This record gives sequence, structure tokens and C-alpha cells, in this order.
Amino acid sequence: MQEAMRLRDSGHTVEELTERLAEMKAQIRDWEDTFDVESPNQLRGTLTEETLDDEEEDQRRDIAREWVHLQRRIKIVGFAIREWEFLAPTTEPAEASS
Repeated sequence: MQEAMRLRDSGHTVEELTERLAEMKAQIRDWEDTFDVESPNQLRGTLTEETLDDEEEDQRRDIAREWVHLQRRIKIVGFAIREWEFLAPTTEPAEASS
């Protein structure tokens, strides 16, 4: 919730966040297509392939880590977009109920 509020207050518009969300999802689809996998763990599972050199293994580990990170960001950015109005700062102080 706090991260979503920070996004809301960061000066970005909801349209900019929506574009960023689309970019993150496109990146994940690209990895799915490139490596023919559906998840970061499936990508990690490809590290057992004997044809991979050290550099390719490192790249796949890095991508799997970034993939997990993007999955978390997608949830946060999606929440911020859905709850944009709710997360908006109020300009009037809350009144105490008596």
C-alpha cells in the first residue's frame, strides 16, 4: 500500500504508470517466448542444460531474478492504477467523529 501511494505521489500520471505496466508485461512475454518457459523457476530449470556456457547460465539467473522483481512491481503498479482515486492525497483534514 505504501509503495502504491509513493507511486501515486511521485508525479507520474496514471497513463504513464499504465504504459510502464504494459512494458513490464511485454518484457515477461518476451522472456517466455525467448526461453520457451512460463515462469522464473522454469527458466532456472533450464540451467541444467549441458549446452549452456557460464555466461548463458549467469544471464538466465539474472533474468529469473529480474522476472520475479517485475512480477512484484506489476502487482504494485496494477494496484496503484486500480486504486488511483482512493490513493489520492486528501486536501481537507479528516474530521474527528464525536
